Amino acid sequence: MLKLCSILLLIASAPLSAQLLNWGVKGGVPLNDAVKAAGTFNPEFHRWTIGPMVDLNLPAGFGIEADMMYRRIGYSANTPFINGVFNSSAWSFPLLVKYKFPGTLARMYVDTGYVFRALTDVARLDKNSSQGFVLGAGIRYDLKLIKVSPELRYTRWNNDVFAVDAASGNTLSSKKNQIEFLVGVTF
Repeated sequence: MLKLCSILLLIASAPLSAQLLNWGVKGGVPLNDAVKAAGTFNPEFHRWTIGPMVDLNLPAGFGIEADMMYRRIGYSANTPFINGVFNSSAWSFPLLVKYKFPGTLARMYVDTGYVFRALTDVARLDKNSSQGFVLGAGIRYDLKLIKVSPELRYTRWNNDVFAVDAASGNTLSSKKNQIEFLVGVTF
């Protein structure tokens, strides 16, 4: 019985190990806008992305990262019928496979994976979700109590989320290519 309890305690405490599971926050700035607009529409550039993250370290330098990132995307319209700023809350959920190159205090890494994005209702929104492919690279600095990971991340979205007839010269669409500079802080 004591042997079984010891094994169960060891299995239950494994995810709490600082070397196996890291959690924290990731935030940063988009390097391009999420909306392409012309005519009576103008993109509204929002300058930050933030959310919680979990990083599971696996053997041989591999790992799995899951994020829940919040960002605002939107546009402004100036027509006789519509005038104002229209914003949407965009939640993206990247699930990434990560490889960390050998190192001690600083380790370069690359990551790739799948991302799902959900948007709140906003005028002219055609689809309220997107899926995409993520590719990133960065450096993880292992400090005494925290790990800091600056990263450059590229996302390719699969669809446009807005519905605007371009025949009138007014265009409104979501950009399929997104580039962000992010910094993760984990414990």
